[in-house]
Amino acid sequence: MLSDAPPAQRILMPEDLRRPPRYATRRNPELRTHGGKIGVLARETGKPFFPHQQYIMDVGTELNPPGSRLLYRYQLVVCALPRQVGKTTMLRPRTLHRLLYRPNTQVYMTAQLGKYSADRWEDLVKDYEASPLIKSFIDVKRGKGDQRCTLPNGSYVAPFAPGRDALHSTTPAEVDVDEGWAFSGERGADLMRAVRPAQITRRDRQLWIFSAAGDSSSEWWNALVEAGRKSVDDPNSKMAYFEWSMDPDADPYDPASWEFHPGLDGLITIEDLVEEAKPENNSHGDWLRGFMNISTKTRDNTVLDMKVWDGRSATLVAPDPDSVAYAYDVAIDRTSASIYAAWRDETGRMNLKVYKTGEGVKWLAPEVRRMKDDGLTVVADDGGPARAVTRQLERQGYDIPTLTGKDYATAWTGFKELVNDGPFAHDGSPTLRAGLEVAVERGGAGDNPAPSRKYSLGPIDSVVAAVAAVWQADNSSGLFIG
Repeated sequence: MLSDAPPAQRILMPEDLRRPPRYATRRNPELRTHGGKIGVLARETGKPFFPHQQYIMDVGTELNPPGSRLLYRYQLVVCALPRQVGKTTMLRPRTLHRLLYRPNTQVYMTAQLGKYSADRWEDLVKDYEASPLIKSFIDVKRGKGDQRCTLPNGSYVAPFAPGRDALHSTTPAEVDVDEGWAFSGERGADLMRAVRPAQITRRDRQLWIFSAAGDSSSEWWNALVEAGRKSVDDPNSKMAYFEWSMDPDADPYDPASWEFHPGLDGLITIEDLVEEAKPENNSHGDWLRGFMNISTKTRDNTVLDMKVWDGRSATLVAPDPDSVAYAYDVAIDRTSASIYAAWRDETGRMNLKVYKTGEGVKWLAPEVRRMKDDGLTVVADDGGPARAVTRQLERQGYDIPTLTGKDYATAWTGFKELVNDGPFAHDGSPTLRAGLEVAVERGGAGDNPAPSRKYSLGPIDSVVAAVAAVWQADNSSGLFIG
């Protein structure tokens, strides 16, 4: 039988990893762990652990001192991991160890929906069936509503659909939850109402939760991440937390920013990430959440005070058509584009109104051509994907005034001052509000910072178009014609 004692070599610590985690519960050298045995199973089944996987197992399966009421030091293990870090290959030996460790052990696994839970279970079982070491002694049932992989000692692993009424009449020693980002606060609470009572009598209970970053709807996961980050400095915490994610101040499209990714130790290459970073393969938000493990949830500190912004919403008076300036922009991932209109009314108030927003980019150039043919003043910022649209229109004979980088930074400063202190009103565009909520400022070409397409937590084409329209409305003499 394999010993529970730690190996004789130096105990693995976060600083020993080539790609250290941003946050991680530290290994306690005084405690035994099942991590060594799980690592042996990984090796013997043909997929030895990478260092980050071994570290998670070493800490996540630390054992309390003999005689303790609970077997494991941590009853909750939360892993905040980007895509392509070998999560399945890490779970396979860990689950197998659980099933072998004690007879009649129940392990249940779930994900955001019952269908995905069954898919995750199927992936695990197919790995077992492909292993010469395992396939000869497992009994697999794939009946609808009766999916189960059973060992001769009576232990089994099965999927379940998440919900408040799940896991009735079961006593799982371990429950695994995948894709934690997909659970709202209410659905996450319902899941916990099912898991906790089912496990309460188990001295060897553990709940493992895995996910990449979520968005503003991922209340349950976002709360777990916040609690997990705090837990790493709490020696009494019953949560083990592990997070590999990009430096939030780094450029998500600079390959140098990707070096944190533990999958680069042998699972994927930089070239793989270059391909995934292309807009046609992943939207900006999907790239940030899935591969950089950066949440795109609305931040507490937005570029504008949103209460002030909401207070500027008003009914707008129809303008003099000759006084209106229009501006367009394209989302960094090209999933949307926006055109906004701005004008000063007779009282001197600046008015801002959405003219048109839409999915994709193909509609934008024909719309701008029509507007120009009607004699409207249309401008654009000379940056990001909008530049390609501008160049296309110029080749077709249309003159499109553009903001330089310095103009854009100056325009943004003026826009903020106008919203905060000047005579200003907007039409309450939800698209523009959403853009302001995710916008992140970075240093511009001038002395002033401005919303950055790359650094923002979602598309900001609405913001850029609105700022450019307001700028043009007050600068109609061609001061920034490119």
